[in-house]
Amino acid sequence: MILRGGTLLVPSRQRAYAARLAHAAERLRDGQRVWATPDILTREVWVVREFDRRAREGNRSAPRLLSPAEDWWLWRQCTLEQTQDQQLLNRTGLGEALRHSSALAAEFGINLTRAAAAGSEAQLLARVEDAVQRRCAALGVARVNSKSSALEGLGAGRDILAAGFLPRPPGLDALGVASRQSSRGTGAEPRVVLPADEQDEMEDIADWCRQRLGADPGARLLVFMPGSVGRRERLATLIRQTVSPGAWIASSAAERDSIDALVVIEGGLPLPEIPAIRHALESLRFLAGSAHEAFSSFSEWLRAPYWVMPGIEARARVDLWLREAGPSRFNHDLLSLLERPAAPFPASIAVDVAQLLRRVRSAHEAMPRGNASPREWSERFRAALQALGWPGSRQLDSGEQQTVVRFHELLDEFGQLAASVGPVSRGEAVQWLAALAARNAYRPADADAAVIISSAFADPVVLYDGIWVAGLNAEAFPQPVQPDPFLPYDLQRAAGIPAASADGRLAEAHSLLASWRAATDDLVLSAPRRAEDLELLPSPLLAPWLAQTTRTRGARWLADRMHRADRREFTGDEFGSVWPAARDLPGGTRSIELQNTCPFRAYAELRLGSAELGAPEPGVRADTRGRLLHAALESLWQRVGDSGKLAELSGAGLHAWIEESVNDAVQRVFGSDASGNEGQDASLDRERRRAARLIGRLCEKELARLPFRVIAREAERTVVLGGSQLTVRIDRVDEIEGGARAILDYKSGRRVSADWYGERPSHPQLLVYLAAEGERVEAIATVNLTAREVCFDGIARFSDLLPRVKVAQLPTARSAAEDAAGAWQLRRREWLALVEKLAADFIAGRATVDPKSGACRNCHAISLCRIRTQDEDPALDAENGMPYAVDE
Repeated sequence: MILRGGTLLVPSRQRAYAARLAHAAERLRDGQRVWATPDILTREVWVVREFDRRAREGNRSAPRLLSPAEDWWLWRQCTLEQTQDQQLLNRTGLGEALRHSSALAAEFGINLTRAAAAGSEAQLLARVEDAVQRRCAALGVARVNSKSSALEGLGAGRDILAAGFLPRPPGLDALGVASRQSSRGTGAEPRVVLPADEQDEMEDIADWCRQRLGADPGARLLVFMPGSVGRRERLATLIRQTVSPGAWIASSAAERDSIDALVVIEGGLPLPEIPAIRHALESLRFLAGSAHEAFSSFSEWLRAPYWVMPGIEARARVDLWLREAGPSRFNHDLLSLLERPAAPFPASIAVDVAQLLRRVRSAHEAMPRGNASPREWSERFRAALQALGWPGSRQLDSGEQQTVVRFHELLDEFGQLAASVGPVSRGEAVQWLAALAARNAYRPADADAAVIISSAFADPVVLYDGIWVAGLNAEAFPQPVQPDPFLPYDLQRAAGIPAASADGRLAEAHSLLASWRAATDDLVLSAPRRAEDLELLPSPLLAPWLAQTTRTRGARWLADRMHRADRREFTGDEFGSVWPAARDLPGGTRSIELQNTCPFRAYAELRLGSAELGAPEPGVRADTRGRLLHAALESLWQRVGDSGKLAELSGAGLHAWIEESVNDAVQRVFGSDASGNEGQDASLDRERRRAARLIGRLCEKELARLPFRVIAREAERTVVLGGSQLTVRIDRVDEIEGGARAILDYKSGRRVSADWYGERPSHPQLLVYLAAEGERVEAIATVNLTAREVCFDGIARFSDLLPRVKVAQLPTARSAAEDAAGAWQLRRREWLALVEKLAADFIAGRATVDPKSGACRNCHAISLCRIRTQDEDPALDAENGMPYAVDE
């Protein structure tokens, strides 16, 4: 029929694309090199084309067909008008749901006037439908998804067939469309697989793909996998790794491209989630002066590759400066940010900012304020993006070129609103364009991939060499009943809508099974026996073939899953370059802390210079707040000196001294910035009050201690560890009555639960201070100063040396001789040996990817170590942050 020039209608763009690829493959097998493009369309696209044909043939009585963008906007606006007196959380989302219900009613011949008597939901649908129809009548247009006399008989007398509709909706009969008759019998005898769990199911699918493509590299396979997008992405990656492990780890771009083209996932992403289009929409938002609370969106936009000038290096320099000195809230337009910055731009980036400003000013002029029609705004948006240089000067690949074309089509669709909408403001136009983009999913056309992964159970329409249908447990197949909430239930059942009843879902499931069997000679149906800790049963519809189940083994061992043959690449040992013996260890105790947290992070940050990028914050930054507290406490104890003087001070006197110390600290930390603009003054005033309040609470704790005197404040010490010198700065050293000394380390962030006895203790910097200060130290502790609590947390030789500080304990398996030596001395030797080892490992260049529990949650070097892939669901425990191993 297609070869004769006929038309085939299918339910979705994905099935249409698959059918066109199958037709092309068949022509190539026949030895043809040129052929007519087959006419395979979705119902909606075909209706639009037929209306255009009627108009070209001179049928002046036919109304204009409402564009998809106009249809969306009319339903959105009519829903807002009809629900003004109702307190709804998302009235714009309600409009899309009502639009879908109206199309469903038209497709299955449900009379909405009759349905309106059934309840408030149906009444709301009828009211909004009536409002939409009145607006359409006033505009002289017809809707694509409606029961209209203008649509009747569009396909009459033409060679048009429908395939893949399960069941066939009555609306196709009204259009004069015939149904395709299958030329095959019952088809393949299915093979049932019962994997242990969902992960094992994906392993089985990947192995099946490897076997089929190994036997026939030209085979075409289809996998149905419902569920989350992330699960399908993981399956696609697993198939690529299993089918061609060598290409997966190859450094050659050509080999990586070939393995990427092996698998495609049907469907697509909402347009705003595609990077190039997201950048275009963000550009328009910034130019329109839309509010942005977070710096991250602005930074991502500024560093994106979709520019012509200035280059990425110049924009990166501007981004780095803004991270240090820029505003914390980007709630004004982009032009104001560059023309009137919060602080003057330094000379080092003045040229870069000038280039950027010229681009932005030109784009801003292309989008003047005032009202205009959507058509005018679409042209202005196009001109503004061109002025910015979007989508950049680099060579775009095929997928990126298609994406740019799709965005220009989106602008054209937005412009079509001009026939239904009057002039709108710049902000409204940008908002409507973004909303229109969000309801459109898109994926560039792929090559003829060997494996296609589909997200929904459907009729394949064309023949495949093999089909695997996953997730066929009893709860998922037949699919759950999901009646439309705005149509009366009895009318849905009477109309034969499959989702409205169990009988309809059962009939739909039988039809799907028949279509899968007819579309291949190798059909595999799988149902995992467990999802996490939930036991699952296979669908009852698999019962006829359960006797031939091929695999019911237990879950594959984790090491077997992750270390399949040929999937490992060895790049050398775990050591980098040796630290020069003549140089001090970098960063003070930072080198020991990071080596203890994760050796790779220590190497990346202190040897490779992988620093975490900052970001503007409202008020005073967290690190500055800590410096302020340190400076204020140093100043206070310089005045007070010991616990006796502290006890002599009255409440008012102590408060005055604390305020003086805080004011001194503000001058030391902020310098000339201590009295700036009004917002800065307000932030500093709040910080002054906060610091004074926390220090006052700490003084109350200090008064409850044994008598002491402060013998060192911000004391600099040197210590040799692992053969290299380390310079440290100790916040405070106290001498307690009786001669014992205590090391105190101020902490202004969230308190970390102390672990003193593990292989990777929580506060290794205190152990370094212990090594630097000598034998007289008998207590080490952090002094935590936060709004939640002010407290001491540490470990000591005796229980009364510091408030709430634990006494060192002996391991249970120690000998009597060791017990006599004392727990503190024994533990002290262990701690010193531990920091010696950490220093030796750092000096030797040990850079193993070995994070301690929770270390990955806030690590900026995670993209370097590749311990997990951030665009997939991370296999990272939410509580302890333990990562999984990754093959390279």
